[in-house]
Amino acid sequence: MSDDLVFQFSPTRRTFLRGLAFAASAAAAGTSLTGCAGYPEIPSELKFLDEKGFAVMSAFADRIIPSGGAYEVGAKEACVVEFFDAFAATDYPEAQKDFKSVITLLEHGPLFLQFSTKRFTEMTPDEQDEYLKRWETNDSALLKGAFTGIKKLCMMGFYTNELVWPHIGYDGPLV
Repeated sequence: MSDDLVFQFSPTRRTFLRGLAFAASAAAAGTSLTGCAGYPEIPSELKFLDEKGFAVMSAFADRIIPSGGAYEVGAKEACVVEFFDAFAATDYPEAQKDFKSVITLLEHGPLFLQFSTKRFTEMTPDEQDEYLKRWETNDSALLKGAFTGIKKLCMMGFYTNELVWPHIGYDGPLV
């Protein structure tokens, strides 16, 4: 088969963002099926995340960095979601829209990825792990990229917290 007959897809940033916006819109449409109430109140010092965003990011971070996992300290103790909130609040508006889209898709994606009427935050920990594994190993560059980006921000928040340093043998900055 000649090379000119082979379809090659190389998404641009614009294509990726359009796909993300479409997916988020589709997920938001699923909101009427899965409901949107029942999120806990958020800490008042948050600048970017709302109740849903805080609940989704808390559930995500707790599955990625559980307390008592590799270290005694987990995402909750290391204030990973608060780190994410502060980071996102200072980013440029287009990136903030992308963060909100990913959070919406993460919360309502089970409707499309697993044909489940449960939101991500309503799933059991085992169901959440299975769902996140689908994101991480998905053929879609959109889902895999979104998962990797959010995971890296959570890991950055975790390892920059002073509570974690003794567990990894880091004494802190020299200056």
